[in-house]
Amino acid sequence: MFKKLRNNMMLFNMLTVSLVMLAAFTVIYLVTYSNIERENQQRLKSVSAMFFVPNHTPPAGVTNGDLEPPTASERFSVDYGVSFVLFVKDGRLENVNSQLDFEYSVYREAFEKAGAADRGKITLADREWLFAVAPAPPPKGENLNRLPGYMQYNRIVFLDITNGTRILRTLMLTLTSVGVGVLLALFWLSYRFALRAVKPIEESYNKQKRFIADASHELRTPLAIIGANVDAIESNGEESVDSQKEWFEYIHAALNRTGRLLDDLLYLAKSDGPKNEDNLPFDLSMVCDRVCASMEAVLYDNGVSMEKDIEKDVIAVADSEKISQVFYILLDNASKYTPPGGKILFTLTRTNDRAVAGVTNSGDGIGVEDLPKVFDRFYRTDASRSTETGGFGLGLSIAKAIVDRSGGVITAESRGGLTTFTVKLKLG
Repeated sequence: MFKKLRNNMMLFNMLTVSLVMLAAFTVIYLVTYSNIERENQQRLKSVSAMFFVPNHTPPAGVTNGDLEPPTASERFSVDYGVSFVLFVKDGRLENVNSQLDFEYSVYREAFEKAGAADRGKITLADREWLFAVAPAPPPKGENLNRLPGYMQYNRIVFLDITNGTRILRTLMLTLTSVGVGVLLALFWLSYRFALRAVKPIEESYNKQKRFIADASHELRTPLAIIGANVDAIESNGEESVDSQKEWFEYIHAALNRTGRLLDDLLYLAKSDGPKNEDNLPFDLSMVCDRVCASMEAVLYDNGVSMEKDIEKDVIAVADSEKISQVFYILLDNASKYTPPGGKILFTLTRTNDRAVAGVTNSGDGIGVEDLPKVFDRFYRTDASRSTETGGFGLGLSIAKAIVDRSGGVITAESRGGLTTFTVKLKLG
């Protein structure tokens, strides 16, 4: 399911960016192509208007003194580019006006390739040429008596467009290379993005599945106890209620256990909402003293000693009752995993703009592989021991939910046989 979701996200990203990139590159190419074509047509028109006189063999009936070919500076003007003009009469090539020192056979080849077309493109002498057929009227203001016989000629104007064609090919190659490179980079980025985007959803889904399975398992035990005791009572229906008091006590204990579990699950469900906006300043030092004092008897019964290092007058902003519950959970958890004769250290200090409380206990510690999971719901580092102590594996999850809703941070670390849970809250 999640693999398909990742693939769909990658496909969507690739298609979207590919279409946008294709549209952008197409616009760039078409605009460049249009500009070059327009420039070529303008230059072709300029050449057609300029070179109206043959500079090889003069037309019939015109003497050399009557016609003066364009000067070299005119024929090689950068405004017109590399070009030549064929003068045609009655379907035959008669004269040429050319900037180039081509053999006459080259002009003949150009004439044959142009054929009867009015305009087009040809390849000549390994270069690209644009041509157009133009009639041969003299320019405006020209003395017609000076050009006898000239009106009988048509012209085929050729313009070298090799550089423009090369620019378009280079642009196409560049856009293709850039496009392929971008698509490869996009594929890698889309893959990484899809993995990162789907991973939290997949983790949340797996946690939910595990949560449902664990909750079902925890509920199944007290329900099984209740069912077994109900069967025992039914099998002794002739006996009085007082004589079966033991079975009812087991049922009540199972119901109480189920009720506590449901309360914990309900709180965790509510804690998934936004942060608590009703946090108020309170004396955190006093709360810590009170919690430690109430837990001393329990720790003493378990053979565990506790030391306190609580800084006075530390004011924090949170829900004081819920924060008290956090410290009860942490001290209770420490007492369960501290062996007889071990110690627990409770500390409270100010650090910058935070109140920092820590609960450290001696013992076997928490494995490196278990440490990132200690705040997961129903997670137990020692399932058998947690079952013996009556825990559900929800205590640390509830503690984290309370601290998160208070705008604080709770962390865990374990090294050298010492495990420390640290709670950081905003100072008031």
